[in-house]
Amino acid sequence: MDKFERLAREAIKESDSISYTPQDPFVSFGFESNPFQEVSLADLESETFIEPRFKQVIRYINKVHNSFTQSLEKNRNSNDGIIMDGVLFSSCQSGISTLISLAHQNIVKSSKKLRNTVFIDAKELVEFTEQQYSIAKSIQNFRNILGKYDSGGEPLSLIIIDHADFLVEFFEDFRYAMERDFQNTPIVFIFSHSGWTRLKNSLAYSNYDLINHIVPSERINSLTEEEILEILVLKLSKNKQIQQPFSSEILTYIANKSSGSLLNAIKICSRLCEDCYYNGLDTASKSLVNDVISFLDINLNEDFYDLVTLNDNTQTFILALISMKSIAYDHGITYDDIVNNLGIQKTSASHHLKQLQEKRYLLKKTVSRKAHYRLREELKTAADTHLITRFEQKETYVRLENIVDLI
Repeated sequence: MDKFERLAREAIKESDSISYTPQDPFVSFGFESNPFQEVSLADLESETFIEPRFKQVIRYINKVHNSFTQSLEKNRNSNDGIIMDGVLFSSCQSGISTLISLAHQNIVKSSKKLRNTVFIDAKELVEFTEQQYSIAKSIQNFRNILGKYDSGGEPLSLIIIDHADFLVEFFEDFRYAMERDFQNTPIVFIFSHSGWTRLKNSLAYSNYDLINHIVPSERINSLTEEEILEILVLKLSKNKQIQQPFSSEILTYIANKSSGSLLNAIKICSRLCEDCYYNGLDTASKSLVNDVISFLDINLNEDFYDLVTLNDNTQTFILALISMKSIAYDHGITYDDIVNNLGIQKTSASHHLKQLQEKRYLLKKTVSRKAHYRLREELKTAADTHLITRFEQKETYVRLENIVDLI
């Protein structure tokens, strides 16, 4: 064995005993871990804007349960089935899931009548295969998990279903299945604003009596720019001091550029920390923030925000339709959707869609030789907050293709 072969073998043997764990950029700047990975109850308690929203959620859940109990009592001797559910909705990416989870934890501790309340996430249970919802399998997933909770002898008090957007395409089937298995259990569905509007429009053309089945829905207000800033300062501070590479000025700038989306703000902060770490920078700058925003394509938000807040025209109506078809596993909107709901020619629909594509607001996918258009994820908060609100004020109902009819 020659000298270099021996050295190579020694080096390989030595390296086998050495492991390298990449440094988390947040840890390198003095954080214990990525501050956005988990949210502790102590953190939430210190966020002043949580309290009114938290109370609203608790009051509403209690109201749904009381309404169901009263209806059950009133119709005890009737053969009519009792469905009395509730709906809470908010803008997409507004942090409502964390709020609902916090409310559930406190409900089961504080209320005897609601102590057997179950919180489940539709996003984890609904299945989608071969470009189609697996309706029967998805419903069975819910039955299985709820059956485990219901097998302890004490009946379920109430079911809270987060990310209910995933149920929109087969809501009637789902609700009637749950009624058969858990007849004396009301459900509170948590929707995005787009998802809830989509469902109402869908059921307007069905035999489902939504008005008499649901306690009037309530909207959880979207996060303001100031509230997003408050969250960022809280999460990126240590001993009440904002940690490098962030500063008060930079976090204010990021909150402003996030266009109301907490998720966008978190993405910017995480990427900014990485860039500072790998480039050996102690402090972030506005120019670096702008680079990150451009890299993440979040710079689209500003022009989109101006469009949806300053205009009310054919394009904003089309974007509202697209928002309602950009939820869960839905493929999106087609030319036919636009033509049928707006009464315009296909050439006009194509013209507007081409313009919106050129602005990079949309993602295109071909399904069964039909083009479908979805809204970019980064733009959903602004759409939910402004487009959908204005659409509902028009008291307009639209009829959109159902995804299960496409195959």
